[in-house]
Amino acid sequence: MRKPLAPVLAGIIALAAARGIPAAYAQEPVSDTVSYRVKPGDLLELIAAEFYSDRNKAVFIMVENKMPRPRLLKAGERLRIPVSREITTAPGDTFESLAGTYLGNARRGTFLADFNAMSVDDSLPAGTQLTIPLTITHTAASIESMGEISRVYFGDAKSAELLKRYNFLDKVTIDKGDTLIVPAYHVRLPPAKLPAMDAESKARRDHRRDAMARIAKALPAARVAWKDGDFAAVKAALAPSDPDLDYLDTAEAVETGVLLGAGYVAFNDTEAATGLFRRVAERQPHATLKRYQYSPKILAVWQKAGGLVE
Repeated sequence: MRKPLAPVLAGIIALAAARGIPAAYAQEPVSDTVSYRVKPGDLLELIAAEFYSDRNKAVFIMVENKMPRPRLLKAGERLRIPVSREITTAPGDTFESLAGTYLGNARRGTFLADFNAMSVDDSLPAGTQLTIPLTITHTAASIESMGEISRVYFGDAKSAELLKRYNFLDKVTIDKGDTLIVPAYHVRLPPAKLPAMDAESKARRDHRRDAMARIAKALPAARVAWKDGDFAAVKAALAPSDPDLDYLDTAEAVETGVLLGAGYVAFNDTEAATGLFRRVAERQPHATLKRYQYSPKILAVWQKAGGLVE
């Protein structure tokens, strides 16, 4: 005998049926899926609990598999499960550029940052792991309000404003045939259910981890050498980390770039210093050097590279 759906899911399905809201299909390439083979006794809500830790999110599986209503599952049949995914950033990536790639519009950078509990203004070191939320595309079968659509996918109307902002709309309803992208901000997968990262992403993640470990040892030695005026020791400590600058946290990247660049200036290698200072200024546009801490020669090269002085 078929077991009843959980009350919230049943209510969602009833609302969808009453409003004529059709299944929403995964938007490629933003929303990824994994293949799942149904086991004996599986129910949609049990699979949702396995992937989303929430039995009431079975509606996402239904719409991905074009199910207009809940049905019995056959052991052995294949389902497509919409999932979020993890990526690692490359040098130069920003929330805006990543949103353009994965969420369809660079203006959604704020949403991507929020989803990862960060600020859109945060600098992103290469190798940073981020989660891309799954999205689906809803097509209106009639005039529908944001509140109704929010209830269908999230069980309440609280996300109506989110849907408006995500879709750059200033209206509270959409007309028949209109589409609306629904970001599943409320759906997070357990780590074991996330799709595996590709080899290149893993390499960037590992590069960042190793770079941070190396600089944690090198910076203390460089600070001591700087205080002693031993610029050769500063270069020796930090030069190996020059290629890693994009992979370091912003604070470490700025300090490394400034100290190493100052060491280059001390040896009259202004070309190398200028290039390094420019990288620092690009990474942290508001990075500022204090006049009393650095020589006029260092400050001149720093300003030529676009750095600020106070």
